[in-house]
Amino acid sequence: MPEYASRYLAFPASGELVEALMRVPVLEDRRTRRMCVERAQQRLGHRLHVAEFADKKRHIVEMVRAFGTLPQGWLHLVEAVRHYANDDLPSRRAAALVEAPLPPDGDPGHRAALEPLLSGLDRDTVPELPELFRHVAGDSFGPLPETTRTALEAYELLEQCNVPSDGIPRSLRFLHELAALIDPERGDPIRVWLIKHIRAVWSTDAQEMIDALRRSTGDWSRAYSGDAFLVIRLKPLTESPDQVALTCWTSAGDTWEPWQRDDLQLRLTDVPGCVATIIDREEKRLSNHEGGIVVEFILTLAMANTPVEDWRRPSPFGTPRYGLGKVSEYRPPLGMDYKVVIRSLERMEAQQVHRVWNARWKVLKGGAAGRLHRCEIGAGSQQGDLYAKLAHNQAIVLMTLGSSPDEEHGLSELMLGLEVGLPVLLWAHEGPLDDAEHAALLAVAETGAWDQLLETVRRLRFPPGTRDDGPDSRIAVLWDDPNRLPEMPGSMSRKQTF
Repeated sequence: MPEYASRYLAFPASGELVEALMRVPVLEDRRTRRMCVERAQQRLGHRLHVAEFADKKRHIVEMVRAFGTLPQGWLHLVEAVRHYANDDLPSRRAAALVEAPLPPDGDPGHRAALEPLLSGLDRDTVPELPELFRHVAGDSFGPLPETTRTALEAYELLEQCNVPSDGIPRSLRFLHELAALIDPERGDPIRVWLIKHIRAVWSTDAQEMIDALRRSTGDWSRAYSGDAFLVIRLKPLTESPDQVALTCWTSAGDTWEPWQRDDLQLRLTDVPGCVATIIDREEKRLSNHEGGIVVEFILTLAMANTPVEDWRRPSPFGTPRYGLGKVSEYRPPLGMDYKVVIRSLERMEAQQVHRVWNARWKVLKGGAAGRLHRCEIGAGSQQGDLYAKLAHNQAIVLMTLGSSPDEEHGLSELMLGLEVGLPVLLWAHEGPLDDAEHAALLAVAETGAWDQLLETVRRLRFPPGTRDDGPDSRIAVLWDDPNRLPEMPGSMSRKQTF
């Protein structure tokens, strides 16, 4: 029986599970390995003696040995690993060994014939392998793990992915792109294998799939130059008012594929420092990204007026010294380096208002049809009148508040704007916006250049002559795209067929 087929027809040997867990990046950390053990024991309802080692492999060997002594032990262990690994591809691969995954499509003998075709193709012989993997997997699955060295291992990770909306399995797209990347002597046999596989499994749609693969070949090497997104949700904990749950997602490709990176609980006072650490980490990850970064904060109404754009990052160079004293250094606020916006947690959770929200967003994306409405001071006291003005004019996509949401009238205006589906709302953290600021926003609305709004806001927040000390920005902006919800319902950890 071919080695590949045997993996799907028999329970994995402990050594194979160890090697799969060794490729899970989050298990590099000893503390995380301990947390996986504790979570698995809680799920089992049984305490095990698991010897702990600083050496990663010795520790994982001991984990696999200990949990293998109990029925369902490995299942609960890999479930815990998937939890702390944010269900990334290496953790899915480890889980697939234990969870009796679906057998591969097609003839197992034909699948086994692929392994020698990929032999010798690794990070050294194909330096573009990590970049190709990232493109095919999508940002939601993260980069190719450092422990994954070969093209065969990358292919096997992609086999665990669900099929994307275009209907072409990611593993097959990977093979087609790989065949085009390497020399024809190695690439042509892979392409022949792939075409035979597609014709055998998808007989009626085979040619359509093959043609689609050919048309898109090489797209991955054309760098994406649009904005990357860093989405940070702050959700207050009802049992601890001074604490929040912080969840973070990233997406850096030409399609919205949110990848959850963090899920923490921390004190409100610690949030700015944590955000700075997250941004520094993303800057490292996106060092070759050619576009900008949009930092979005999903906040409750009670937190809407938080001046998140004024938070700062520490110096990347530490604290410099000149002579015998420290050099006084300027740290720019986040809003000067990034497009910083907020989004509404309440509206995301209230699906009964998503229809009107989507309708207004379509008007905004249509360009010149979008209009601006300016609330005068105290407009929120006449809620019925304001609601009628907004509801009767579907062209309104941007509203400026007469006061901040920290005040009663400003909060009423914000809530009504969200309820009728306005995707963009602006206000001053204190008092109203001035005439010059309104004129700049009106110019955007009249020309329909909505894609320039966030850049316009950035200039308004920090004009030349900004002070070196204290908070600078006086403008908050809610920019809320209903097409980019951070948690995509119905995601699957098992591969789909179509």
